[in-house]
Amino acid sequence: MRKLFWGLLIVGVGLFLAKKTSFWSYAGTLWSQVKTETKNSIPTRFEIERVRHELSQLDNDIGLMIRPIAEYKAAVGALQKDIARTEAALDEQKPVLLTMAKDLESNPTVVLYNGEEFAADRVRLKLQRDFESFQRMEKNLHSQRQLLEAKETSLRAAQEQLAKVIAKKRDFEVRLAQLEADEETLQIARVGAKLQLDDSRATQIEAALAEIEQRHTVQRTEIELKTQTFANDLIPVGPRQRSTGVDAAAIREYLEGRTE
Repeated sequence: MRKLFWGLLIVGVGLFLAKKTSFWSYAGTLWSQVKTETKNSIPTRFEIERVRHELSQLDNDIGLMIRPIAEYKAAVGALQKDIARTEAALDEQKPVLLTMAKDLESNPTVVLYNGEEFAADRVRLKLQRDFESFQRMEKNLHSQRQLLEAKETSLRAAQEQLAKVIAKKRDFEVRLAQLEADEETLQIARVGAKLQLDDSRATQIEAALAEIEQRHTVQRTEIELKTQTFANDLIPVGPRQRSTGVDAAAIREYLEGRTE
């Protein structure tokens, strides 16, 4: 009984907090922020590879679209051939029916075909049967043409959809290649930025050299003030000594054998 009481109390407090405060709003905002930060923490290079994987899957999707379209196109082609055969049969049968109809218009008792006589009633029965068959073929041809029109409409729609998907894939590939190039550029820029951020050592060296130079200047000035002499270097600069009188040109002429 006590457990039930505490359970109901906790549920009631939870419902009260959810209703009277912005608990769900805070929770939703926190979840959205966590998702955003998690997505932003994923390296761009990984995202590029993920998109490349999705593009490869899109190739599979295109392959699955191509096979049914190819089969449907083959069925449309077969139907077009059936229609062509039906049209040819009707075109061939029509003059035959016209010939028999003309031959029976005068109500003859016999009809002569290829040198052989046939009873007019027999020819009239043949005409009736062939004409009924002709009309059935015409109706079938009409149905075939309607079916062909519907199939061609569906085929065009499917081909257009396939073309859009292929064009979209190519556009995705171009954009991905551009993003890869941008990523390389940004990678180089990031390396440069890191080098610029890590120039504290160079700054310290520059400051140390400047300090040493300053101390030397101060020490040199102190020496000059104490000794009243210049302390720039230790080279004793004085008047030139006269030559000892050695004739270098004469020595050279002698050694080269130009004089005795």
